[in-house]
Amino acid sequence: MAKEETELVWHYTDGGALMNILENNELWAGSAAFMNDMNELLSGSIQLRNHFEDQRRDLSEEVTQMLEEYIPEVKARSRDSFVLSASSDPDSLTMWRYYGRHQVSFAVGLDRSESLVPLARLEEDEHPNPPAGYGDDAIEYDEEGIPFRTYDPDDVFIEGGEWKSVVYDLKEQSEIITTVFEKLRDGVEKRLAPAEKGKLRVWLFPFFMNEDLDLIKNDGFRDELEERIIVWPNPAWKFVFHRTGPYGLVPYVKLTSLRGENIDPDEKRFATKAGRLPIREIRIGPTPYRVQATASLKQLLEFYGLHDIKVTCSEIPFRQ
Repeated sequence: MAKEETELVWHYTDGGALMNILENNELWAGSAAFMNDMNELLSGSIQLRNHFEDQRRDLSEEVTQMLEEYIPEVKARSRDSFVLSASSDPDSLTMWRYYGRHQVSFAVGLDRSESLVPLARLEEDEHPNPPAGYGDDAIEYDEEGIPFRTYDPDDVFIEGGEWKSVVYDLKEQSEIITTVFEKLRDGVEKRLAPAEKGKLRVWLFPFFMNEDLDLIKNDGFRDELEERIIVWPNPAWKFVFHRTGPYGLVPYVKLTSLRGENIDPDEKRFATKAGRLPIREIRIGPTPYRVQATASLKQLLEFYGLHDIKVTCSEIPFRQ
């Protein structure tokens, strides 16, 4: 059944994170390479590699070599993908157990019809401290050996920002893998073909495929009913923040709405000032202190002037 535009997705979180969300109007999308689950965002890449191996005998050596660049054998999650997770279930026992082990947890109901955009950390248009060799991968050569730049590494380019449902069904996953592989092969074959005279042959790194691959997840997690926003912001220096974590300094992107007063009011790809998030409801997780938890949350919302956000409580009975 198709999802209605007014349907909510539910971002489960703890009290500390909820206060940051309400105060700063930002949600944090973490780097896929630093997620706690070591198998997260790998299923699609593994399936794509297996499909590639099945098709290898029908490919030319040149096409095979170039595809190796985009379908590596090493199973590594993309550092360019930033993921914000939620659920279509507003009262998930699985999610409450994960987030409510030691304190009251919350599910933030967000309007899925409103896109979220990265919040810029810097306003500059050029890298303030470019490292040696910055942008060298954007250099290619024409038929006469004359170098030309295929793109500007400081150009703002952002993909994603829409809520998408995670794919658990094996048949749907197979269809995604086949489509991604055919697009990759077509792109590689076109890039290997002789360039038309007088035209530049440009093909950016095909990270567009990552969103579809990153939506594939093992069927064993189906009860999470996960929804995801995946974003790929460029340039990284303009949008990527860092926080401490178990694996070192964890990159993340702040997502917000376009309701803030941006420096450029016509800019729709990112925000320079956070805008009010499309929060429609906040559900309090299972707790024996629901009266106190409800009163304090409503008081906090009142302090921020968020009078239109509905507060509800989990219907799952609490057990000590």
